[in-house]
Amino acid sequence: MNSRTAAALDDTYDRLQWAGEEYILEELNDEVGGLKKAGALYSAEVMYWAGYTYRYWHYYTGESSKAIFQTAEAETMNDCRLGFHTFDVEMAIDDLKELYTQKSKSDGQ
Repeated sequence: MNSRTAAALDDTYDRLQWAGEEYILEELNDEVGGLKKAGALYSAEVMYWAGYTYRYWHYYTGESSKAIFQTAEAETMNDCRLGFHTFDVEMAIDDLKELYTQKSKSDGQ
């Protein structure tokens, strides 16, 4: 979410928006000099729901992918998917934003 490739997907129009996932991953791989496997592995269901929600979130709120990922990182999306995937996507986004607000308040106290 911190790459030029991710930022380009937030543009009103970018050619990558119409490319397949393999091509987008090739672009990202070239940009970062090689993708490395690291961290947690998530199921295909989590990845599909998170990806759809992140994209919808951008169009729903106008927030950048980077800001969205700071609000709801992969671990949060994984933890929330089971309950939130049945919600209307706008409700899920609003609830994810509220969770972030609550966590930020509790961390700041």
